[in-house]
Amino acid sequence: MARLAAVGVLMRPKCSSQSTWSQRKYLHAAKSKLAKATDFQPVPQSYTNPVDRLQPHVQVPIIPDSEYGFQPSREEIQDGASLFEPKNTEGEMFKFLGSWPNPHIMPKSDVPEVAFIGKSNVGKSSLLAAIFTLIPSLKVRTSSKPGHTKLMNVFNVNDCFHLVDMPGYGFNMPDHFETSVEAYLKARRNLQRVFMLVDADTGPTEVDYLAVEMMEEASKPYVMVLTKIDLAKQGTLIRNLMAVLKFRDSSKAHSCFPQPFLVSSHSGEGVAFLQTFIAYITGHLNIKSLSGAS
Repeated sequence: MARLAAVGVLMRPKCSSQSTWSQRKYLHAAKSKLAKATDFQPVPQSYTNPVDRLQPHVQVPIIPDSEYGFQPSREEIQDGASLFEPKNTEGEMFKFLGSWPNPHIMPKSDVPEVAFIGKSNVGKSSLLAAIFTLIPSLKVRTSSKPGHTKLMNVFNVNDCFHLVDMPGYGFNMPDHFETSVEAYLKARRNLQRVFMLVDADTGPTEVDYLAVEMMEEASKPYVMVLTKIDLAKQGTLIRNLMAVLKFRDSSKAHSCFPQPFLVSSHSGEGVAFLQTFIAYITGHLNIKSLSGAS
């Protein structure tokens, strides 16, 4: 989209320190060592929806019941997150498949695909590193330099689905954004969902509005994900979450899943919940309490 590219030229970087998520990795190792000796219990935040802890501070429902379609149980969240944990069984396939500038030369596959996209420096690579933290063979390169992802990076998750790390839009976006990212969104048949990331500390920006227009033009289902929730004060987080909902409605985001997700790649909060949604939409998890979410 020409307007999206034009805005990217004008944007300036907002640098922040990069950190990796180690909470679930630590809990996983601790549980393995202590399971026989103790009744080990994971930190409650690891398998919950971050919106639930915010709701008591708001008098009205943050997300109306009619839009709160994805409500897995704690056990289902644990099962969903386990899809991203190697089982050390023969035939497992967790690996980086390669990088491509053009969807027409990307390898064709019959497994579902999910893609992650967002404004430069939104924390996309750090989030993907958190999602794959228990899969050592899937290394996601992170950088303090905004816009370092220039190609579409494809990861194979145990032959269950492919995850595509897409170049960021805005500052330092690649010149081939239109012929790579936009072409991919319009042409990729196996694409099940796009995860559009928004900085929880700053809220949606003008360039995010343009990205929504791009998503709507491609007619591909997508989800809003607020990143870096550990960096935002509680009041700021609630305000920007509400801003995302208002932004979604005012931009007529018809292809957007009504329920946003909140994550922190640093603390790990919300990551398992997001992993569970990915497991569900790729057909690898049943949610008993689910009714009508798509």
